Amino acid sequence: MPTVLYHDTPPSKQVTHQVLQMVVTYLTDLSMLAVPPSNPLYNVYRWTLPCEVDLYLQRIGQMPAAPVELIVAYDDMNPTEAVGFLLYLPVPTHPDACGVTYMAVKQSHRRRGFGTAMMRQAIARYPHVELTCPVKKVPFYEQLGFQVIDSENTQVVMNTRSASTTGLMGIVDVAPIYQSPQAKEIHAQLVNRWGIKVMANAEKQLQRHADQLARQAASYVRERL
Repeated sequence: MPTVLYHDTPPSKQVTHQVLQMVVTYLTDLSMLAVPPSNPLYNVYRWTLPCEVDLYLQRIGQMPAAPVELIVAYDDMNPTEAVGFLLYLPVPTHPDACGVTYMAVKQSHRRRGFGTAMMRQAIARYPHVELTCPVKKVPFYEQLGFQVIDSENTQVVMNTRSASTTGLMGIVDVAPIYQSPQAKEIHAQLVNRWGIKVMANAEKQLQRHADQLARQAASYVRERL
């Protein structure tokens, strides 16, 4: 299965478009809040999360102090079709360390080793890898040598070693995205469509959903450690 590493120059517009389309398609899987499509706020995250990922993609090879790398997996029969991606942040002060931000594989290509191949490629470049994932994905990463070390918000923290790196990664500040005129306009349109009460309930439902996931992750980690 062919993979391409983007680390010194940003990917082409075609590759960027395919990656961002996967972000939209698998928003619930990629969002830390696991926003369900049934929640009216889903449309807000459907715009904001791709914006965040796009900011990372634009930084590839452009900001040595806050590096970003991308691995894209392609279909065996169609080398122009991106079927998976792995986005991660190397730690500038620790050359062996990186942190995974997002990974997705198309539903049609899952259980065929694409995710494993991309992760192994990243680990070969940076042996000290950290990521967060939902409880249900822990077994997949354990097969790759990761171990559970903590919980964070709704996620389980996993690392190829027993502790996190002490270095810092260049994480994108997402606050400006959520406060942007575009995000506010999307929210305003939803309020006009559903009404203030429905949107307020949507926020409460999403918060309850996130709290439940956080409790689940914390409980799981306590049992494991």
